[in-house]
Amino acid sequence: MLKKIFNLLFSTKTMALLMVIYAVGMGYATFVENDYGIVASKALVYNALWFEVVQVMLALNFIGNIKRYNLLSKKKFPIFLFHAAFIVILIGAGITRYVSYEG
Repeated sequence: MLKKIFNLLFSTKTMALLMVIYAVGMGYATFVENDYGIVASKALVYNALWFEVVQVMLALNFIGNIKRYNLLSKKKFPIFLFHAAFIVILIGAGITRYVSYEG
């Protein structure tokens, strides 16, 4: 049972689905911001719980895939670096969300 949950959570299909949801959400927020302003896009997308959950799930999925496919080996280092870059970007988004302020 735990193995099935692990395989579902850290699968490439789940990652692809999460990336599509993430991209569609950001695209939607861009159109909302264009039509109704930044406050509306923040309220509907960027500060929404579902958007944060998608970001956390993406970060966990990247970490799980690094471990699952043993990307820390010397032969697979470029692929590891690609995945690690996304993790750093998502951590930066979290820091910006909870620590920063608008000037």
